[in-house]
Amino acid sequence: TTPREALVLMISDKKIAFIASNEALMSPYGLNEHGLYSSNDINTKDLNMENFLHHNPLIFLSLLDHLHEGVVIHRADTSILYANRAATEILGVSYATIMGKTVTDPAWYFIDEAINPLPIESYPVNRIFATKTNIVHQIMGIHLPDDTLRWVDINATLARAESEEKIAMIVFSDVTERKNAYEEAALFKKVIEAVDTGVTIADPSQEDCPLIYANEAFTTMTGYSLDESLHKNCRFLQGDDREQIGRTQIAEALKNGTSCNVELKNYTKEGKLFHNLLTLSPLKKEGVVQYFVGVQHNITAIKEQEKHLYEKNLYIQSILDAQDDLVLISDGENALYSNQKLLEFFGVGTLEQFLEGGSCICSRFIADEKCFYQKNIPSQEMWIDTMMKSSLLKRIIAMNALNGETHYFSVNAKAFHSDHYIITLHDITISVLKEQLLSTKAYHDPLTGAYNRQYFYEYLSKDLTLRGVIMVDLDNFKSVNDTYGHDKGDEVLKKTIRSIMNSLRSDDYVVRWGGEEIVVFLQAHTQNQLILVAENIRHAIELNVIEGIGTITASLGVAMKHPNESLENAITFADEALYRAKRSGKNRVVCHEPIN
Repeated sequence: TTPREALVLMISDKKIAFIASNEALMSPYGLNEHGLYSSNDINTKDLNMENFLHHNPLIFLSLLDHLHEGVVIHRADTSILYANRAATEILGVSYATIMGKTVTDPAWYFIDEAINPLPIESYPVNRIFATKTNIVHQIMGIHLPDDTLRWVDINATLARAESEEKIAMIVFSDVTERKNAYEEAALFKKVIEAVDTGVTIADPSQEDCPLIYANEAFTTMTGYSLDESLHKNCRFLQGDDREQIGRTQIAEALKNGTSCNVELKNYTKEGKLFHNLLTLSPLKKEGVVQYFVGVQHNITAIKEQEKHLYEKNLYIQSILDAQDDLVLISDGENALYSNQKLLEFFGVGTLEQFLEGGSCICSRFIADEKCFYQKNIPSQEMWIDTMMKSSLLKRIIAMNALNGETHYFSVNAKAFHSDHYIITLHDITISVLKEQLLSTKAYHDPLTGAYNRQYFYEYLSKDLTLRGVIMVDLDNFKSVNDTYGHDKGDEVLKKTIRSIMNSLRSDDYVVRWGGEEIVVFLQAHTQNQLILVAENIRHAIELNVIEGIGTITASLGVAMKHPNESLENAITFADEALYRAKRSGKNRVVCHEPIN
């Protein structure tokens, strides 16, 4: 301490005990060179308080200036006689500003703990002068000049000056941080008490890690009161049902100071089972676990709903498994569920094994000219959407069973939940095979295998995608029959049809129109494309070498179907172009309309 300071240890009933380094204090009060009394009673010595303060006022004031608490002395008119340094710092004003101020000064703005303006009669100095009773721990808010709010804890007492005037000594300490912490804690507790989730706190420093806190939701959920719950390990809720996997996980978490999330079977005070989803988390300070917080959710209703759904799903599963159709649920790309019939078809035991061959059933489709096939799907469109936009006749797929046999299925898909589909595959293999046999006889030319006119009139004439027509006629075919016989003529026709088919795409059609006349129907988009295909056909026919005859040529007429015209009109125009090709020298392609 400096020469003008002293450290006072106790002032009580005109007795003073202190340690000092000031020589003025060491004499006349008998202090030794260490600032301590040399008498046998080293801690206390009777002194005349008034005499001490009278002769040493600066020492006393210096002492007050070293206190962390604020000290303000008021005269009877409430004006400020003295304020120590801590008081000016807490109040946010200078010493010169505060001196002489009374409680009526408009600069003061105090509030109570309820954030209401403090009435002037409740100001500490007014209270103590009015009641002449000490004030103990009055909490009050002070609005500082910079508009911040500071909370203080006030103690006050009355004293009497030499002039017999009463003076009030107000002592206060800054409790802003402590009050804010208390308020935050109180708010947190209020929130915890308001939630409908059980919250507990356990103390791992105590034997068996007992509960030291439980909120109201916990007591409501368990039926145990707070007194019945505290100071016990939370395992008391498990009753005699101790063989639970979650217990091992909890023990590991407590041992290692880690979190865990487990489901437990707990029992209320009345013995009723409830399913508890417990989240256990450690609270650490400087790496050491101080507490474990348990958040407890009663998930009994969820478990019962899961059980109900499970039983309902079993019921639905049994119905679907009894179906002869193949059934699956898909999101358009991935199979999410299948019935037993589908698994048996592919020779797998579970959906997971089925998915090993590809997540989408469309990967099992095989190419067939009469069936929908995955490669026909536009890149941005899911196969279900594409198929369901097609006509009923085209909603057919082909797949190979485990034994390698090809089966045909009609497909029905219904959307639900906006992006999911239930897909039913009905096996129509027998019908398809019968139809194939009948259609082969009814719609195919028995000699060449090409379609006949009957097929055109019943199917192709209604197909709006067909726009290109090529009429093919073998040159000098009558002389072949006359010279080499009809068997040789049949051979020429079969080879010609085969050459034409090899020059086309799978979605183009070849029809034997009559005799040596052949009509090709294409999904051509432009006249140039149509002429290019016709030239390829002409060249392919010319390359055929018939034993005993040599090569055969053909003349071709082409025409495009206009939007407002029928396919029959385009055939007529192609036929006219064909005859122009014949008249202009044969073995050539002539277009009905010249290219601009």
